[in-house]
Amino acid sequence: MLKTTGIHHISSIVGHAQRNADFYAGFLGLRLVKKTLNFDDKENYHLYYGNTDASTGLVTTFPWTDAVEGRIGDGQVGVASYAIAPDSFDFWRDRFRQFDIPYFEYTRFNKRRIGFRDPDGLELEFIEGDYGSEMSWEYNGVKKENAFIGIHNAALYSGEPDKTLDLLTNIMGYEKIDEDEEFIQLKVSDDLGGVIELNKKTRGRGRMGIGAVHHIALKVTAAEIHDWREKLIKAGYLPTEVKNRKYFQALYFREKGGILIELATEGPGVTLDETVENLGSTLLIPPHFIDQTEEIKANLMPVEVEPITKMREYGYRDRYEYDVLQKKRKLKKKLTN
Repeated sequence: MLKTTGIHHISSIVGHAQRNADFYAGFLGLRLVKKTLNFDDKENYHLYYGNTDASTGLVTTFPWTDAVEGRIGDGQVGVASYAIAPDSFDFWRDRFRQFDIPYFEYTRFNKRRIGFRDPDGLELEFIEGDYGSEMSWEYNGVKKENAFIGIHNAALYSGEPDKTLDLLTNIMGYEKIDEDEEFIQLKVSDDLGGVIELNKKTRGRGRMGIGAVHHIALKVTAAEIHDWREKLIKAGYLPTEVKNRKYFQALYFREKGGILIELATEGPGVTLDETVENLGSTLLIPPHFIDQTEEIKANLMPVEVEPITKMREYGYRDRYEYDVLQKKRKLKKKLTN
């Protein structure tokens, strides 16, 4: 029986690329494990964040400064939940206050959670638990004992919750394990990322754009991905062809509640072209854009992981504005010396 094994990654559309790196790496302390391009758009980055060796679910973003503002609603991942170690909440309360980032606390399905938003409006939360991982990344004041371990679960907002539940249980292999007034909790494996929480109520159609999740990817084996495509077609879905995304094979389909779902293979993985020690250190150009490398690098604004103590303002939205700002700074420095 074909069965997914949990969350492979969650990909979102965000705004300013450097602000995105500042928040996810500089504030949250995730590791930038891959800096590459959108496979379908050479003018924009695709940034991957994870733990030390990218061994758990990945947080990926498509920075797109001029995109329309998104709206979280039906047909989307509503909340992405990140696993952190027990007794980490005190650390994160202090850090949220230090960076002047609002947060709130609540409990669902016997899990204490801290909810917050990223600078573009994506809804995130931390969930404490004993996950047995020693591969947390340590950066900019976030020590390993408090750090991101991996994606714990995702909350899905569906326009047709009953149909989405049918997909998850009868096709994807999830089992219902708990329920409250608002959510159904489902599990496909005991591994980190093996849980999904499905909102039972509709809330109005979401809109794709900055601050909205683009898609959620579930893990499958490379040997079975073509079988998955046939299974989805027989079940009445319209999956894409299997696509080569270099670090994994993938297919996409939109389920009947409106959520874009990807099935992604577990390998070959992001260490295909970088060692664990060097993950995320260079801009990697997808093979089909390699002959345009110089043009691409000339047009992309720089993105670097840097230590920060506050979220910053940037004064530029693209490479042209970045270059103009740099020239003004150099001229000002020259005039004041």
